[in-house]
Amino acid sequence: MKREIIATGKDIQEAQANAATLLGASETDTIEYEVLDFPTKGFLGIGAKPAKVKATIELPDAPQRPRRQKKNDEAKAPKEPAPTREPMKTEAEVILTKIEVAEGEDRSFDFVNRLIANLGINANATLYRQDEGGRRICIDGEDAGMLIGHHGETLDALQYLSNLACSKKNINGERLHDHVTVDIEGYRAKREDTLRALARRMAAKALKNNRNVMLEPMNAYERRIIHSEVQGIAGVSTNSVGSDNNRKVVIYPVDKAVADEHV
Repeated sequence: MKREIIATGKDIQEAQANAATLLGASETDTIEYEVLDFPTKGFLGIGAKPAKVKATIELPDAPQRPRRQKKNDEAKAPKEPAPTREPMKTEAEVILTKIEVAEGEDRSFDFVNRLIANLGINANATLYRQDEGGRRICIDGEDAGMLIGHHGETLDALQYLSNLACSKKNINGERLHDHVTVDIEGYRAKREDTLRALARRMAAKALKNNRNVMLEPMNAYERRIIHSEVQGIAGVSTNSVGSDNNRKVVIYPVDKAVADEHV
């Protein structure tokens, strides 16, 4: 299946790099780019617009897992209704409730709004309450993608600083201790989708070549997504190697269980 995404940057090259990041593409993937807008400097920085590109990539379909064949005695036995199980919620399925606050009531929200204003970018922030607890600040707008950074590094830093801002009491003399998640145009859910697609592609590559495949460094959250997706693919497994910010996932064929031979 094909996937398209639109990204911006200070120039065409940066916009293309941001698009590749959002798609979770590797160096061997073929991406088709279409320039939608060229960057303009404006006058004294006023009216400046970023470059905008549309990127298209071909992604493999999710593999269908084979069904287990029922035993004869199980097939003859009367069927019992399956137990009701509460569905698991992904990040994309979290229920959000918009909340309105005055300036000074939510230091994290104030921090994000001041940052957007000081950068002079075309973006807006909205504050939500999550059904599972905590708050979420969603940033949208023409220039919002500039705050994502390479593989979400800028976004993660923005989220970290937003949580630090809560250490200061608000105008009501309170400190908001619940966690703040910052998202930009649904990037976190999109990133999870691209990581799962990347895991499937690299697993197929490891099986085809019967060799280990090492991915680029990722944070713990992204590594867990890769491990989870590969867990459901027969013939391959994963391991994490490296330390600190340089930890990487290695995907390897299970019949060649030498996960420290990297290619």
